[in-house]
Amino acid sequence: MFPVKVGAFMAAIALIPSVFADDIPKPPQALAFHSSDWPDFDTHARRWSSYSAPKFTGVFKPKTEDELSQGIAYLAKTKQRFLATKAGGHGNSPTLGTTYDEVVQVNMENFRHVVFGKEDNEVTVTVGGGARMQDVIPRLHAEGREMTVGSFPCVGTHGVLLGGGMGRLMGKHGLMIDSLLRIKVALWNGTIVEASETSHPDLFWGMRGAGHNFGVVIESTFKTYPDEGGMHYNADMVFTDSSIDAVLETTKSIIEAGLHPSVFFILGYLFNATTMKPVLFINIVSAHDIAAGKAVSARFASSESITRTHFNETLLTFAELGSGAAVPEVCTNSLSQDLYTASSPTIFSVESMKVVYQSYSSFIASYPTANRSILLFEAASPHKIASIPHESTAYPHRGKMITNAIIQVTWDDPSLNEVADAWGRETRNLLAKPENSGYERLYAYINYANRDEPLQALFGYEEWRWERLSRLKREYDPEGYFDGYHGIPRGLEGWYTEAEAGGREEGVGRGPKTTPHEEL
Repeated sequence: MFPVKVGAFMAAIALIPSVFADDIPKPPQALAFHSSDWPDFDTHARRWSSYSAPKFTGVFKPKTEDELSQGIAYLAKTKQRFLATKAGGHGNSPTLGTTYDEVVQVNMENFRHVVFGKEDNEVTVTVGGGARMQDVIPRLHAEGREMTVGSFPCVGTHGVLLGGGMGRLMGKHGLMIDSLLRIKVALWNGTIVEASETSHPDLFWGMRGAGHNFGVVIESTFKTYPDEGGMHYNADMVFTDSSIDAVLETTKSIIEAGLHPSVFFILGYLFNATTMKPVLFINIVSAHDIAAGKAVSARFASSESITRTHFNETLLTFAELGSGAAVPEVCTNSLSQDLYTASSPTIFSVESMKVVYQSYSSFIASYPTANRSILLFEAASPHKIASIPHESTAYPHRGKMITNAIIQVTWDDPSLNEVADAWGRETRNLLAKPENSGYERLYAYINYANRDEPLQALFGYEEWRWERLSRLKREYDPEGYFDGYHGIPRGLEGWYTEAEAGGREEGVGRGPKTTPHEEL
């Protein structure tokens, strides 16, 4: 059951004190296990967010699939919890800290390959489990190809993928999971399986939207698309505070009328460290359709009610678009980061977004060390995503979430932990109210979620989804090694308990789970 090779064993490495017990086998000598006194330990343990972060006791850094399989089997056999990470180290659900006082890091940095191929006249790309967007995007551009990818280069490719995979090109190409052809996964006991429409199709269904719950991704293969000349229209705009009513009303009108599939729209609340004031910001990207992008930008030209203080139009390549240059501080490591999210079938009410802007300004004024905090309202055409059958993947929100709010609270003073988390939660709760969001209940994208949302908000409100996900959980993770990242109950009764608990905190509350966890 556990494919650990017979042979010499390490005699000196200690990951968790119990490893020294006489009745527990030690890992094979060839495996790359490192204890906390390893000179590179701190570099490997460092994460994007230090808030409620896991506490690593050791690092396992395999070089091959076979070594990964053996190491995971060893960890499972000796009942040591592990967290697969370090593609980008961006998984920051606060349950990480409450789950992992002691955990072995399975470090996937040696799996950063990006290999192109051809299948049935389709150009494909196979991406290693440790690859970041900065590994993938330039290679796609060099090959004259594109696909939906995450917006920032430092983020792990599979961290984006497993929750569905939103990105600037989703109006055109759908979610990342909609381009996925197959995925190779190491299960909790070290067994390696490849999931696709024809091999382990049930696991393939679950990996596309709930993949954090089932295994460690070794690699995945995607179909790609021609880049159609490679240029993307990009416009950045900044407005005065007095323009907020007209800017929000214009945004509401544009999104309710329906965005062109090529257009990705971001309204942002940022902070200008030079002027020490909040900034009302808009970014518009249009893939290969300059006219569609310009048509949106023109709606925000200065007028009697709008004063646009900055306007910059550029044409960017696919690689430049994914460079993260627009908000470079997003990739800064080791700050405290806390995310909350809410969604709308069109756009949040203008009044609630005005209240949030004032609240943001007051919060930063009261707590200046939190001035890296940002709010983004992202919107794209839903039609491509909705064209994929609703039941075909575990991702449950097709066609539902037109606008997503990303509330990213950032600070560097540990004394602000409680107040920063409370402000993010209160902001989410305000936006999520039915009169503000347009939804009677919360719909949340799992990659942006915190720890207090009911599982139904992340995985869907249909009972058939609960049954199917729980059945998969029992089959592929019976021991609960991958429960921590919004863990799926192994029985249907767990979903009903969750639904009952969801009445707390204005219908979005639930407590953290204290079970093993996995992320990429």
